[in-house]
Order: sequence, then structure tokens, then C-alpha cells
Amino acid sequence: MIKILVLLDKQNIITIEASGHSGYAEAGSDIICSAVSTLTQNLILGLEEVVKIKPIYSIDEDIPDLKVSLPNNLNEEENKNAQILMRSTYLGLKNLSNSYKKYISIKEKHYD
Repeated sequence: MIKILVLLDKQNIITIEASGHSGYAEAGSDIICSAVSTLTQNLILGLEEVVKIKPIYSIDEDIPDLKVSLPNNLNEEENKNAQILMRSTYLGLKNLSNSYKKYISIKEKHYD
């Protein structure tokens, strides 16, 4: 099962982490793993290329594990744009989870 953890500070998403294998199919032909990987890697690209910020991220393909966090020093405009991408990615992951509940779990953790 792929476990997704979303960390929120007030209303802002600060980290999205996805780890594990879905178990839906063999590696290389698992559409669920591919979808999660595409959504999360596109988040990194969007933050870097569209929002022009340097997200904090780590990727371990052996586990697999991908973690994307926003830096603390964003100005208001950068944070607003980064939140659009973070929320969009989260919605995509939630939609995928709703369709494949047996293979993906999502948890939110709030820091208020």
C-alpha cells in the first residue's frame, strides 16, 4: 500500500510525502505507482519551473519514497502560487485514493 502523509500548517500544505508500493501490479506495470509518481514529481517540477522556488525534496526509488516540502522563507506571492500546486497535487492524490482505496491511504497531520 502507498501511504501518503500531508502536513499542514494552519491552512497551508507544507509537505507531501508518499512511500511504499501499491501492490496493484508488478513493478514497471503498476498504474497506481505510476500515477502517484507522476503527480508528485510534477509537483517538484512545477515548484521549480513555474513558481521559481527551490522545494526541499528527497527521492528514494528503492523504498520507494518521495517527500516534497516548501521552504520556510517564501514571500506571500511565492506561497500563494506554491499552495495552488500543493493543493492541486493533493486533490489528484485524494481522487486516486478514492478510486483505489485498497492500494493508497492518505493521512493529514495539522500543525497549528
